[in-house]
Amino acid sequence: MKLKTISSAVIILLSLIFSFQARGETAQEVLNKAANKVKAAKGVEVNYSATTNGHSISGVLKHAGAKFYVKAGGMEIWYNGKALYTHNPSTKETTVVTPSAGELAEVNPLVYLKSYSTYFTPSFSKNKQTGKYVIDLKSKSRKAPAKKITVVINSKTLNPEKFTITSLDGSVTNVSLSKVNYSNSFASSVFEYPKSRFPNVNIVDLR
Repeated sequence: MKLKTISSAVIILLSLIFSFQARGETAQEVLNKAANKVKAAKGVEVNYSATTNGHSISGVLKHAGAKFYVKAGGMEIWYNGKALYTHNPSTKETTVVTPSAGELAEVNPLVYLKSYSTYFTPSFSKNKQTGKYVIDLKSKSRKAPAKKITVVINSKTLNPEKFTITSLDGSVTNVSLSKVNYSNSFASSVFEYPKSRFPNVNIVDLR
């Protein structure tokens, strides 16, 4: 009787172990690992291209902690953790705002990855891709910066490779990331607006 009880306990334990192994990772666990990789890096540099309404731009993104710098489509953007500076050379103006979470994410898609749990519920997409995790993020409330986001993550490197963003007005933006480098270390000046470079530029402060 005692032997039978021990055998039953062993069978139950093995069943639990194999059940856990078969379960695999959840969408949330995958996103957390990808986000933690970004958060742990001293600096991340990414080449990217974005397409919306038939228009495309490409550029480079430098990201560290809560700060980032973007150069794309002839424009430059600096976020020092408090204020967002956008320089438009065609108008010779630099606009300064205190950005919302949505405004930050529109410029830097890594913000979606790092703070997804605040606004979105993740689940694996029905659209599978070999060697990729495809995850749908559905908004929890009207306060979310987008209706839906689909994130494609490389299953080996955990690097984010694509964001398909359905905005609140229904428009769709596709952002593709390449050459994701986690080994950079940027000087703090990279994320500060360089006033000395633009002595004759009009600064429009909307804060």
